[in-house]
Amino acid sequence: MRRAKKIGIVCVGILMVVFMFLSYSNLFGGETERDITKISVIGIKRKNSQVEDFKRGIEEAANAKRVDVEYLELEEDYDTIKEYIDREIKNGSQALIVFSEKEEQILSYLQSEKKKIPLILVNPGGTEEKTIRVWFDVQDMAECLAEKIHQKRQEEEPVVYLTDEKEMSERMWTIFQETFQNQGIAIEKKKMTLPNLAKYRDQKQQAVFICSSPKITEETADYLKSKNQVIYGIGYSDEVLQGIREGKVEGVMAYSMYSFGIYAVKSAVYSIEGKKVDHLTKTKCEWITQDNIKEKYDFLFPIY
Repeated sequence: MRRAKKIGIVCVGILMVVFMFLSYSNLFGGETERDITKISVIGIKRKNSQVEDFKRGIEEAANAKRVDVEYLELEEDYDTIKEYIDREIKNGSQALIVFSEKEEQILSYLQSEKKKIPLILVNPGGTEEKTIRVWFDVQDMAECLAEKIHQKRQEEEPVVYLTDEKEMSERMWTIFQETFQNQGIAIEKKKMTLPNLAKYRDQKQQAVFICSSPKITEETADYLKSKNQVIYGIGYSDEVLQGIREGKVEGVMAYSMYSFGIYAVKSAVYSIEGKKVDHLTKTKCEWITQDNIKEKYDFLFPIY
């Protein structure tokens, strides 16, 4: 009886030691046992609420996936881009997320140097179809705006697509032009400059404007200051939303930068793990007007 009791005590003791060892390994050794996944995010050098939303989406997804993230803001010089990329790869970065006008240069450099690292581009797409991209559905957005404009505009009013002539705006223009033409709506493209807007303001010529970025929407609404003009926007900022409340902006197709960050990190992690990744992840857009802006606050101002 005593012998059995001793054996029982010994077994319990062994089990306690094993349990303590496993608990210790999980609490203190877990970080050293796993391969730490590091992702570098190459971002745009801008201070606004949407960029902050993008960063928060990156951070939230990274925390959920136990990923270390390095956020970079590139300078204009091409040599600097190469230095950044080489440094990040050398320091253990396993994927690059690019939200910048420098994406073509980065892609070209990676291909020319034969650097094999997953590349996630946050933009509407370009000539390289094999890259992984996260963006909203530009075709769906163009069709929605065409429908809204068809309902609102007078037949003789011109539709003007205002661009900053950057890569993203120009890519979207190609889709908008084809979509509007297919629906029988004449549309022209103009660079966003004050002289180009002056004739509409000074001569009181009515037009419908599609602004290809929040900044263009802000500047157009501020300069025209006229209810004779109808202004639609792509994307939003605090200033654009205020313009909607005041009736200066008719409405915007809003996309979630927060979602961009979430999906970009997920795509990067799946690429690193060798899992199947869609070449294009499309996020949803919301139509925002003066009538529904309060109802869309959860979309416009996500809670982290």
